Amino acid sequence: MDKSRRELLRRTGAIAAGGGIATLAGCSGQRSSGETETTDDPLRLAFQAPAETTDVNTWVGAQEFASDQGISVEIDVFEGVDLAVQSVLSGEADIARGSVTAVASVIEAGRPFEFIITPIRSTDYVLTTQPGIESLADIVEQDAAIGMSAPTGLDAVQVAAVMFQAGVIDSVDELNYQRIGYSGARREAILSGGIDVSPQHYAQWLDMREQNSDLNNILRFGETLDNWIQEVFMIPTDVLEARRADVVSFVAAQLQGYRALYDGYDRYEQAIREYVPGGGPDSNILSPTYDFLTDIGIWPQNGDLQQQNVDYMLDLSERVGLTDERIPTDDPLNRGPLEDAIASVGDDG
Repeated sequence: MDKSRRELLRRTGAIAAGGGIATLAGCSGQRSSGETETTDDPLRLAFQAPAETTDVNTWVGAQEFASDQGISVEIDVFEGVDLAVQSVLSGEADIARGSVTAVASVIEAGRPFEFIITPIRSTDYVLTTQPGIESLADIVEQDAAIGMSAPTGLDAVQVAAVMFQAGVIDSVDELNYQRIGYSGARREAILSGGIDVSPQHYAQWLDMREQNSDLNNILRFGETLDNWIQEVFMIPTDVLEARRADVVSFVAAQLQGYRALYDGYDRYEQAIREYVPGGGPDSNILSPTYDFLTDIGIWPQNGDLQQQNVDYMLDLSERVGLTDERIPTDDPLNRGPLEDAIASVGDDG
């Protein structure tokens, strides 16, 4: 690779951490930290990809339950979690959904972000490869091109995590990452032969296998990375203080959305057809996907924000070179809004 992975990550983190400090101070709807009532301003959510078979839960919560909680939510889609985080730092959004690792370098640079809820437990991703790549060792030995959404994206870090865990690499600089975009773009790239390796959602893998039966699925990340947090909702401390009531209402609506998807396949299919661009995959793919997702309990009905998971992700952030030192867990972890939201909608553990 022309530039080391660490250099690329540093540059991305510096861009994100350096932007938007003055703008955030003037975010719309900002009130005193003692605010107990929701505002009339929409809560602006930055998301790193269009709705897909797993993360449709965010759209269900935002579009179908937020109004019952007295708030409105606007969702802006970006091609990469680093861009979503930058939109929050620049004041264009209030909250972002993405991986812990994506914001680790921003926190290290002195911008106080807080993690308030986990929208996805574990991970539904599988590692797909071109014919001839049948193991993690093959990826390194063949210098295979690995598609990613962003240097700080969970897809890239997941690959590094399983490589480290298997003892295949000592440094992320041994991996040939190529920035392609979110999982839909990576799917097209690997089908066309533009890349050799890509982490893909389980439903995407089922569809890809129908289009090219020679493609491999060499592992399921969720069966390998026990303490992995797929994503968190992250918010700057000053925005949380200014709009805490809105944030609690947002979290409550999200919990209602997650729980609704367990009502059955018909409810899930309705959400996919409504929110996923193009209406999502056919039922022959969507139905087994739903069985897989519910079997592993992918949507945490109580938010599932636990210290051991954040610990694991922050340890990983240091190991893959996103941060120079281990960020203390107490810095970003804030269960307060989640606990208030659970008190509002009930415990459904």
